[in-house]
Amino acid sequence: MLKAVIFDVDGVLVDSKEANIAFFQALLGKAGYKDIDREDILACFHLPLWQSLEKLIGSTDQVEIQRIFDMASDVSLRNRSLLQFPEKLEDVLEQLHQKYKLAIVTSRIKVGIDDIFNAKEIKHLFDVVVTFEDYSNPKPHPEPLQVALKRLDVGAEEAIYIGDSPTDIEAVKAAGMKSVFLSTDDHKHAAARVNEFYELLEAVGKLADK
Repeated sequence: MLKAVIFDVDGVLVDSKEANIAFFQALLGKAGYKDIDREDILACFHLPLWQSLEKLIGSTDQVEIQRIFDMASDVSLRNRSLLQFPEKLEDVLEQLHQKYKLAIVTSRIKVGIDDIFNAKEIKHLFDVVVTFEDYSNPKPHPEPLQVALKRLDVGAEEAIYIGDSPTDIEAVKAAGMKSVFLSTDDHKHAAARVNEFYELLEAVGKLADK
């Protein structure tokens, strides 16, 4: 029996590509790194902040990465006006929340998820929020999802994860859960695939009946 629906953030609850590009350019500019290419930033889109910084500056120097990482909590580096939200976001979440517990599992740091909640009044719809600070091993490791399942007090077979990257689906498989792939591509391990956010109601409903 389905009891919980868990969401990724970037690419699912929000189109954050332009906001992320602006954020990384501002963050790395403040740290002394100029002319960071937008395509390089996009290539890091589904990576946690720490790994993104390693790729973008071309270094694994832990002291330097920590220095830049600590700057990321500066809210002045973030431009919420660049965030774009899917059609019928609130309506879909409201309807799902009437039937299931809702949660977020994201590689964003806490201040990054606060950006979403400040831009869109949806925080009250989520029972659990798991951010980068809450686990040691990011997706595709199952730990972030396992943390959410424990906090929700549900079993893996009682939850569905909504993701938009192969990394999400791999994490779901490792956690023993079902997934819905929000993508124009197929994934052999996804239980269902949708092109648009509003199609989740039907997809989740069909999986709940199985």
